[in-house]
Formats: sequence, C-alpha cells, structure tokens
Amino acid sequence: MTSNKITAKIITKHLPVLLLLFLLACSNTSENKVNITKSENNKNNYSEIVLTVKRGAFHYDKFILKDTIITFYPAKEKLLEKYDKYNYISEQKISKQTRDQFIKHIVDAGFFKLKNKYNSQTTCNSSLIVTLKLGDKTKRIISEDYQRKCPELLKFIEKQIILLHNKKLVRVILPG
Repeated sequence: MTSNKITAKIITKHLPVLLLLFLLACSNTSENKVNITKSENNKNNYSEIVLTVKRGAFHYDKFILKDTIITFYPAKEKLLEKYDKYNYISEQKISKQTRDQFIKHIVDAGFFKLKNKYNSQTTCNSSLIVTLKLGDKTKRIISEDYQRKCPELLKFIEKQIILLHNKKLVRVILPG
C-alpha cells in the first residue's frame, strides 16, 4: 500500500473523532460545547491523566498532557532561527470534555491491549514513545520505527496531541 493510501485510510478511520476533537478544542463559548449527560460525564471523568508523547529522529521533543494542559518541550538543540517558535516550551489549555473524549477514544481503541514495544530491523528510524497514566494504570509503548512498524493508534495520538496543542508541527520522515 502506498503512503497516500495508508494516510487516506487513517484519515477516513479517525475523521469523525478528529472533527469532534477539533470542534471541541476550538469552541470557547458554552453554546458551542458538546453536551454530555451526567452518566456519560461520570463514565468519562478520569481522575488522574498524564499522557506523554516523545518523538525521535529530527524531533527529540515531547508533549505532556496533564489534566487539561498540554505542554510542549522542544529538543535540547535549538532549531534554525526560522523555526524559532519550536525552540521554546509552550502550553495550551484544552477543555475537560475535549480531554475526556480524546482519552476515551484512546482507551476504547485498545491502547492498553497494545504490545509494550514494536521493534524494527531497519536503520534511520524515527521513534515514538507514548506513555499513558490513567489513575493507577500506566502503560508505556515504544515504537522504534514510526513509518514501518508503528501502530496506527500511536500515530493518531501523536497527530492529535499536536493538533490539540496547536503547534502546527509536522513529523519529518527520515529517508532510508
């Protein structure tokens, strides 16, 4: 399957959730917020959430979602001046509803059922490490090769955390 077909498949599969999360993240007025019933709210009300997304290769950065704040930590090495906005720690607040919808999607999609590590036999890899602490349950998943062996759910998490943070970063795929 070509890269375009894989991307189209991912977008088609996750489009409804992406649109919902985008709308929730962009809405600032109470009339635009999605109404969640009390039973749904209790079901999705996670007591303690920490989601960490670490990116390798050219990135070496990370995003941490803690409660309703997404913090971006850039690589230790500064990027070129024209990319200066990616050289500094930054925060973005999201709504509790957006956070809960995002976490619910991750859990419902089987995050805690994924393997702990996805190895790669290739060189020039771009890794992705996702750690989710949900109450007293913690799981860390390492994917050594984002392009070839990474589960689609991890790719979705990375893209979504970047979208929610509004950093407008794109993943650079290494040749090889």
